[in-house]
Amino acid sequence: MDRIDTNIIRSHIAFLADDKLKGRYPGTEGFQTAVDYVIDEFENIGLTPSGDDNGFKQKLVIRKSLLNNTSSVAILKDKSGNTDSLVFARDFIPVPHPLMESANADGQLVFAGYGVDIAGGYSDYKDIDVKGKIVVLINGAPPGLISTLTAHFSNAGNKTTTAFTKGAHGVIIINPLSRGGTNLNPAIQSNTALNPGKTIAYGRGFVGNLKTVLNGTAPLLRKIFLNSGKNMEQVLADLKNGKASSFELPYSIAVSYQTTHTDFVSHNILGLIPGSDPVLKNEYVVHSAHLDHLGIGRVVNGDSIYNGAHDNASGVASLLEIARVYRSSGAKPKRSVLIVMVTGEEMGLIGSSYFAANPTVPKSSIVADVNTDMPTVIAPLLSVVPLGAEHSSIMNNVNFAAGYLGLEVEKDPEPNENRFVRSDQYSFVMNGIPALHIKYGTRSDVPGFNLTDFVKEWRAKYYHQAADGMDGIFNFAAAKKYVQLNFLISYSIAQTLKRPDWNEGDLFGKIK
Repeated sequence: MDRIDTNIIRSHIAFLADDKLKGRYPGTEGFQTAVDYVIDEFENIGLTPSGDDNGFKQKLVIRKSLLNNTSSVAILKDKSGNTDSLVFARDFIPVPHPLMESANADGQLVFAGYGVDIAGGYSDYKDIDVKGKIVVLINGAPPGLISTLTAHFSNAGNKTTTAFTKGAHGVIIINPLSRGGTNLNPAIQSNTALNPGKTIAYGRGFVGNLKTVLNGTAPLLRKIFLNSGKNMEQVLADLKNGKASSFELPYSIAVSYQTTHTDFVSHNILGLIPGSDPVLKNEYVVHSAHLDHLGIGRVVNGDSIYNGAHDNASGVASLLEIARVYRSSGAKPKRSVLIVMVTGEEMGLIGSSYFAANPTVPKSSIVADVNTDMPTVIAPLLSVVPLGAEHSSIMNNVNFAAGYLGLEVEKDPEPNENRFVRSDQYSFVMNGIPALHIKYGTRSDVPGFNLTDFVKEWRAKYYHQAADGMDGIFNFAAAKKYVQLNFLISYSIAQTLKRPDWNEGDLFGKIK
């Protein structure tokens, strides 16, 4: 691990975050330059191609789906046949349909709380039949869950998937605090990754077999509670206190809207470090990081290029250095190690979702994913938060690696940020593969210095901003320790004879 070279890490970040790459947005020349750079580095390091057709690339088609706002129609109808035309942006906004240009749905409305269904535990579907109906859900999750499960059950994609499995034709997800948009003509886009004959990877918030998904507002919630015989404030209070509530509403809804689809080709990049054990080499530990960023956006202080130096050029640089150390140091992992640079993370985790659902190695042979996204190397690294590790035996590998490096392991200090579902490890978890994402901890050795406040101030200025360039704040000693930690986690997983397994009874362990 002493071979890790911060000058090499710095040079990778500098190249990937250069203005010439124009923010690395998938489908652009800048992103292709990043792809070519990573492939050159893979070849120089000596990785084995592990993509399509014995190459480094895995092809996928990214579909951008854009809502035609003026086509959006939603009409409430009560039991007596009276109708109420809902107002676009004030009452509702459809999520663009990922598969159909014309979306139509007509069905009875039913209320199902948070839309959460936990086998043997909390369920918003216990007392309601939603087959063929449109389900009204509240954003968020029931209380009392750990942060990763709160993030998972709050995720719109999980809510829509659950509703679909229950037989619903559509979903309306309502934020009770939203009063409706002031922008009456917003640009509404969703993203999907697909390829003929392959499993489709949806962006956050839709299941293609649903007829419709809408986002709703507080005014809409008040409307549909009228004449329901239920007190809206009481129902919301019950939900916050963990009391499920589901019932049929006295309305049906008819929805229609148009979606325009634009398809383009993008790639994940995959390189392999073959395992040394004659049996275990057929199992794989994945290292993942996203190569893309936001491209060119709103001008801020004269700058419109969103370079993504921290997010996620630093993560890509970390993986390149991990791969170099594996190949140059004589480390011979028993299991194979697969380095995966994914596209489309900023578009809804679609590159990693596509790979996890359609891997270039047998899915059952992938034992774990160690994800690297925005390491936030801006201060000495003294503690870490291993998001997702608490669900499986890979927490043992984290504790070993952190202990070796003298790092404290913390619980998630920002549970309200739902960080667990916002990066690529979540795609692997949703495909039944134990995964984790190492985030920065809160510990500091400077008296009177509050690292949490410092990170929040830094994030407000740099996260998803044009300011995230090489001229920002970097601590390369922390970068070295971060790379050491992630290397040691994957190496210990690769060396441990017993493959990682989910904790007994863990909810994610039931995903196949």
